[in-house]
Amino acid sequence: MKKTFNKLRIRLFVSIVLVVSISFAQTTQPSNFSDDDLMSWFREARFGMFIHFGSTTPERLKDSDLTRTEKYEAGVREFNPVDFDAKEWVRIAKEGGVKYIVFTTKHHDGFSKWDSDLTEWDVMDQSVFKRDIVGELAEACKEAGIRLGFYYSIADWHHPEYDASYSNRNGFHFNPNPDADITKYMNFMYGQIKELCEKYQPSLFWFDGSAGFRDADRKRLLGMQEMVDMLNSYGAISNSRLGDDDDLKIVNYLSMGDNMIPAGDIGVDFEAAGTMNESWHFNAEDEDWKSEKRLLSNLVDITGKGGNYLLNVGPDDKGVIPDASVVRLKAMGDWLEKNGEAIYGTKAGPHPHDLGWGTITQRMDGGNTKLYLNVIDWPKNGTLKLYGLNNKVLDASLLISGEKLASETKFNAIAGLNVLTIKVPKSAPDPNVSVITLNIQGAVSMNQELMQQQDGTVLLDGYQSTIRDKEFIPGKPLRPLDHRVFTITKSGDGIKPTYGMTIQGLNQVGQALSWDFRLVEPGTYEVAIVSMINKNTDWKTDGRMRVTVAGQSVENKLKERERLDDPRQSDKLKNSISILGTVEIGAAGMQTLTLEVASDFVDTNPRIRAVQLLPVK
Repeated sequence: MKKTFNKLRIRLFVSIVLVVSISFAQTTQPSNFSDDDLMSWFREARFGMFIHFGSTTPERLKDSDLTRTEKYEAGVREFNPVDFDAKEWVRIAKEGGVKYIVFTTKHHDGFSKWDSDLTEWDVMDQSVFKRDIVGELAEACKEAGIRLGFYYSIADWHHPEYDASYSNRNGFHFNPNPDADITKYMNFMYGQIKELCEKYQPSLFWFDGSAGFRDADRKRLLGMQEMVDMLNSYGAISNSRLGDDDDLKIVNYLSMGDNMIPAGDIGVDFEAAGTMNESWHFNAEDEDWKSEKRLLSNLVDITGKGGNYLLNVGPDDKGVIPDASVVRLKAMGDWLEKNGEAIYGTKAGPHPHDLGWGTITQRMDGGNTKLYLNVIDWPKNGTLKLYGLNNKVLDASLLISGEKLASETKFNAIAGLNVLTIKVPKSAPDPNVSVITLNIQGAVSMNQELMQQQDGTVLLDGYQSTIRDKEFIPGKPLRPLDHRVFTITKSGDGIKPTYGMTIQGLNQVGQALSWDFRLVEPGTYEVAIVSMINKNTDWKTDGRMRVTVAGQSVENKLKERERLDDPRQSDKLKNSISILGTVEIGAAGMQTLTLEVASDFVDTNPRIRAVQLLPVK
């Protein structure tokens, strides 16, 4: 009787909240918080910790005859992370140099891990644990001075009013209700978001699972403007997965695709969320851990583009963060304790191209600028070169020790740019990432064209190309970067940016991509096409491509020579390298390279990642 009464009470309460929420959404004006008020802490932080944590199906029931829903609900009721300690989680984060935490308050499974007044399907009412995990974490973060953000899944595979046709993955709804009313669910969601804001004062909402709302008519149900206005009025910011708002028309910052890092500065506030192994939630069988060097390389790569790194941990069913995660976070914290000046509060580097050896971050220092050269691949010959820096270098030093380094700038008249040469120790100061500080005069000025790297490689990223379609398409941006597509594929004619920041639709004669770049060292180069492919997929292509540069053309099928890891993509994706031929470029300076379709691709549609010129020694 009590249970029935509680359900009726909750339904009545939800109905009241829904009316209040709808009224609030319709009448509240945008907040008085400025962009700096809302985003300054995010831009300062640069490093956050993601926590994926929730219930699992009990091992004894996995092979039982119970339905999927019954197995899942049993897992929720038996959820009992007896060793959960919010202060310990925060201590690990603090020791790792983390400035904010994003916690999964409600994942796709619908289980709310706080004491929600709007549902009984929460940790207090359903589980044997009966502790407000979100509340304890909020208190621990406040005490430690760490910002707290909330992951909240728009999709809900358990809620009876969540229409299964809106699910972000086909067939994943646990118990579809043919009479579900999605508008009732959306109002419930709105009420829960408001409740989280008022109870715990989060700084950020990390929405996910909105794939079912990509149709324009469905997207209206999300009430994106009203939602962001409400969040901003509470001082919280929203990520772009609320309605896949990649061009940031409404939301505050961009979420990249999972484990994805852009190849260059994309010109917006963004965050790259990534895993330490291949799993988001705890998986005892997943031992494919990334090295400390890989994780630190990701951090400086992302920060060098002006973004934040949100690194995930998955506590086990007892609520304990695995030792492998703790060790890696501790290593990152130790590095940040010595080199954090190059990360926290810095801006994107002044280079729009890939440097090969690492990235640059920067900050103003009075009327001058500090550049931090975050060197991943330390030069073995004792010399680091930086092309195109036009400022006077006041001094150069190792950040970790303050040791002064000799440097010299010379103008290369043939290549048409300045070349800064820094004498560095033969051994790297840090085994993972070493930082060189350059104090330069005034605001930084650096050549903005794509440029050859110190090792002689030229990397021409697909997103930085210019599109030449077979036919003129009115209103279509000519640069893939200007399409503002970073997480999902959008429809469109001709050549277009697609999944994983690659280029697709380059498959008919008459289509091409082109790049302007500056060559520093003339020589002989292999022309490599970099395509993206799933790691377990066989390579197949049926067309031919042609590259023209410096008055020479090479043409061939895309025959895979090798398949390589791409640290800027999910481990499930690989770079397929195809060699078209060899060219001789006899002059330094500005060059134009064109990649065009030489014969149609009929049954295949390659996803082009980049073109590389590889020096032949």
